[in-house]
Amino acid sequence: MNDPPFDTGASDSKPRELRWCFLTITEWAIVLVILTAMLLSTSAWQRHRHTCAICRLERTDVTSPLGQLTSTFRETSCSRWYAKHVAATHEHLWAANPTSQNVDALGVARGAGDNENRPGRVVWRLTPDEQIEIYQHFPQPLEAKRLFVSLTTPKVMRERNDFLILEKLRAWSNNGFAGRWEDQQAEKTNDKK
Repeated sequence: MNDPPFDTGASDSKPRELRWCFLTITEWAIVLVILTAMLLSTSAWQRHRHTCAICRLERTDVTSPLGQLTSTFRETSCSRWYAKHVAATHEHLWAANPTSQNVDALGVARGAGDNENRPGRVVWRLTPDEQIEIYQHFPQPLEAKRLFVSLTTPKVMRERNDFLILEKLRAWSNNGFAGRWEDQQAEKTNDKK
């Protein structure tokens, strides 16, 4: 007989907590703040830049953990020149930029990574205008095209000959493109003997 059989109208001095599902509103707010902080602190997507080793058209891919989102293309002085003077169309040979960028959900860069072993790594060390000059100093631009394609091959990269070719191209450019490219290659062969 301790409990009255009917409601006496007396209430607790403590107000009832509002609950939604199994958590209180305050607990849901804390969970929401934690999840938002986690989302903003992790990479939501990555930007990967590529350039065509032949014409230097640029492509930027945006990827997320769910896959590729978009690709955007940007013409360069070399891509316009190549289309006008060498070939209007060609199959692009994409050389990935050795640097990738991680971006959070707010679009803030949260980090970058380098991979110097990507095919075409030295192409990024030439500006599009420098590549135009090289094309212009070959008797046949398709010979220069073959040279730029060779910079992306695994064998040339494995032996680090891509950096040697780049040094020769820069030396040839610094000398005002004196002589022919074949002469530069002959000097390289004579230097090894």
